[in-house]
Amino acid sequence: MTQQQETGCVLRLFGAQSTAVGKTVENFPPQWRTAAQWKSRGGETLVALQAQSPSGLKKAAQALRQAFSADLYGAGETTLPAAVVEALERHDKLLICADAAAGALLEARLENLPGAEKVFDFGAVSYANPKTGPLIEKRARLPKDCTDPLRQALARAQAARRVVGADLSAACAERGNDCVLVLSCRKGCFLRTVPAGENPALWLLDIIRRTAANKLQAEGTGFLPARRAAKKDVLPSPQLKRHPLRRVCMTLLVLALLAALAVVGAWKYTNGNFYALPEQLRALLTEHVPRPGATLV
Repeated sequence: MTQQQETGCVLRLFGAQSTAVGKTVENFPPQWRTAAQWKSRGGETLVALQAQSPSGLKKAAQALRQAFSADLYGAGETTLPAAVVEALERHDKLLICADAAAGALLEARLENLPGAEKVFDFGAVSYANPKTGPLIEKRARLPKDCTDPLRQALARAQAARRVVGADLSAACAERGNDCVLVLSCRKGCFLRTVPAGENPALWLLDIIRRTAANKLQAEGTGFLPARRAAKKDVLPSPQLKRHPLRRVCMTLLVLALLAALAVVGAWKYTNGNFYALPEQLRALLTEHVPRPGATLV
């Protein structure tokens, strides 16, 4: 009699909520005889499955794949950078960087990966190119007094994609305590704010992977349509605060005008005799009261 051996695997997710993973695991039917352990760090979550039969393992893994189809990037020893290269290759997408900040995030992660040079330029034809780099700055059409790093990143990402003819263009707006990741595609720009110390390189890689594979973005990643992203004033300008007394004064002014119009109308109707107004109104109403046998027209 052969001893039944346990079977296991590790699934890798990025951008999934740990609580959502826990709820999915809790709903595993007992007949699957599958146990799961998961650990989250930053945006990445590793789920280790242990089953008493291959069929139970297959069903549990399939349940996780269906629940987190956009978050799942690989299994076993697969890394997120390798998954990005695979997604770019499979969907025939060319990725470039629009500035040195984005290049610093991606180049170190993607170098030495098989096939990476086919889908990523490593700055060779984009921001680091002596001819293309200045052309990107020119096409970005940034005002000389523009100091907003986000506006600069948006303009450069879109300009670089058009200049090079790439499918995806990444940029990074570095600020004091965080940075805003920008990925330009044909439909618009994806944006995500990442606090300092939360590994923005991995978040940028995840945005690229999802965009290349046409998958939903993680919660917290925004999207700016191409028409809005192309405008100079992309960010909403601060609105002037209205004093609360201003609205009250305007309301009182309108009421005063209405009252004045009513007084003028009454003056003309009574020929200047306001005391006759009640009697004339009563007579007017009496004329319109239907009498017995009368027909309303």
